[in-house]
Amino acid sequence: MTIIKNIYNTFVNSKKFRHITKFSCVGGLNTIIDFILFCILNSLFGVNYIISQIVSYGGGTLNSYILNKFWTFKDTEVKKKTLKEIIQFIAVNSASLSISLIGLSILMDNSFNSLLAKIISMVLAQGVNFLGYRFWVFGRFINSVHTTKKAA
Repeated sequence: MTIIKNIYNTFVNSKKFRHITKFSCVGGLNTIIDFILFCILNSLFGVNYIISQIVSYGGGTLNSYILNKFWTFKDTEVKKKTLKEIIQFIAVNSASLSISLIGLSILMDNSFNSLLAKIISMVLAQGVNFLGYRFWVFGRFINSVHTTKKAA
C-alpha cells in the first residue's frame, strides 16, 4: 500500500507532474478511441489505412480537445478567444497527424503489420501534442494562473 501511496503522491498528486499525468490519462483514452476506430475501419471494413488513420485520429482529437481543455489544463476562462484556441489546437493536431501518417507510411512500406505500425506512429506523435498543448494552445492560461497564484 505504501508503494501505491508513493506513486500517487509522486505522480498524481504532485503539482510538478500533474499536467503530464493528466495528459497521459487523456492520451490513454484518446489512444483507445483512435485505435478502436482504426481497427474497425481498417480491419473490419477494409478501409484504406490512410483514411482509417485520418478518421480514427479525428475521433481521438475531439476527445482530446474536450478533456485537455477542461480537465488537464483547466482552461475554463470564458473570455478567452475560443476560435483562436481551436485553430491552434487544429494546427498542433495537424502536425501530429502528419507525423503519424509519415511514420505509418514508412512502416507500412517496410512490411510492418498495420496494427503494430499504428501503435508506433501514435507514440511518435504524442510528444508534439503535449508540447503544443502545454506551451501554445493552453499555455497562456496556465502561465497566467501560476503568475496570479505567486502574486497572491
